[in-house]
Amino acid sequence: MMTLIVPLWALDLGASAFWIGMAISARALLAMLFAIQTGAVMDRLGARRVTMVIAILSGVLVMAYPLVPTISGMLGMQVLVGFLHLACWIGAQALVGRMTKGAPDMMGRFTFLTTLGNFLGPLMAGLAWQYLGAWGAFGIVSFWSFALVVTIAAVPKSLDSGAVAKASRRDFIPRWAHYAAGFGLLRVPMIAYVIAISAILAGVYAMRHTFLAVYLESISFSGGEIGFIVGSISLAGAVAGLAVGRLSRWIPPHWLVLAGTVLATITFCLAPLFTEFWSLLAIACATGVCSGTAFPMILSVLTRGAGTDQQGLSVGLRSTMNRTASLTVPVTMGVIVGATTLATGFFVMGAISVAIAGIMALVLIRILKKQAAMPVTEE
Repeated sequence: MMTLIVPLWALDLGASAFWIGMAISARALLAMLFAIQTGAVMDRLGARRVTMVIAILSGVLVMAYPLVPTISGMLGMQVLVGFLHLACWIGAQALVGRMTKGAPDMMGRFTFLTTLGNFLGPLMAGLAWQYLGAWGAFGIVSFWSFALVVTIAAVPKSLDSGAVAKASRRDFIPRWAHYAAGFGLLRVPMIAYVIAISAILAGVYAMRHTFLAVYLESISFSGGEIGFIVGSISLAGAVAGLAVGRLSRWIPPHWLVLAGTVLATITFCLAPLFTEFWSLLAIACATGVCSGTAFPMILSVLTRGAGTDQQGLSVGLRSTMNRTASLTVPVTMGVIVGATTLATGFFVMGAISVAIAGIMALVLIRILKKQAAMPVTEE
């Protein structure tokens, strides 16, 4: 919702393209720096309790956008609200991880709903903006935040058992120990593997949100056609998420992660080879199916690798690496496009991503060989 509303709000404020880009990027600033700290706080104080408080703050604060109708005010709000929204996402993943123990079929249902939200959210926000203006658009985001509060209230309180009863100011001060513990999870080979694959997929998402629309506009597609094609990626991904439970019975999750990410990258980066609506729609759906297969498996493998007591920390680590990829990939692709052509940017970034995935395939083979060689202990 916010990625649609904020550029429209920025245009109303008379912002240039540079400041619109800055506003979108500002959402990731605190999120990239404090995702691990946020996950550590949730592990300590309870993911349910912390996420509920953050969702309430989000629902209240998002209504302040129309109250500060300046570009600087918009940037400040983006930094704060962007962090709160990421924190809610970390909490949602941590809670689902604790409840499901990483079961592939349950993760598939979870990602079905979250990916469906990526399709429905912009549609709802666009209609609210069209008929209710800025107050109505930000109001529907606020309403959605409080819907999350109601949902969290239905989560069993027992999931926070073992958490510290009372929070202190020290709990919210960033500590090196938290970051050391977060990055220390990378010492677990399977976690390091899935984090790397997740960053590749995040790079594909980043390219989708930036250069796909640019390419479609360059070949004279209308705004409605562009929105439908881009939205179809999320819609196809949502449907694919429902099938991963059964698929994981035939193909191990760690291989599904790799295969889905590689195929999503290849199909997406082939887009400049096509110019017809139906061909590009097929490419978009193929990308959505592949990424929708990989995403729940990433959550499943990470959940099982981190254990129940480190769900927040592991999600925070993944969010940090994903945000880093989301910031660096568009910049890198932009440099390539500026020096060559738009199509070349797609092809080069696709080749780089697939090459990195190939290296991770070799890493995975080595991990599995080591696991197979480990002696089995009987209790």
